[in-house]
Amino acid sequence: MNNLTTFFMSENGFFSYLVTYIVFIASIIVAFSIGFALRKNKNKKIEAAAASEAGTETDEAKD
Repeated sequence: MNNLTTFFMSENGFFSYLVTYIVFIASIIVAFSIGFALRKNKNKKIEAAAASEAGTETDEAKD
């Protein structure tokens, strides 16, 4: 336990802890943005399918 506290108190230890924390936060942000992009893309496909069924396909939906 004592080794752990000295590890976090030392400059290098704190830096590695900080990097780990930043990477953790960044991975959460990346995961959310990917999820949001996929959901947006899925909605576009649904809209495109609905538009093509109705016969009113827009230029944006054709992509």
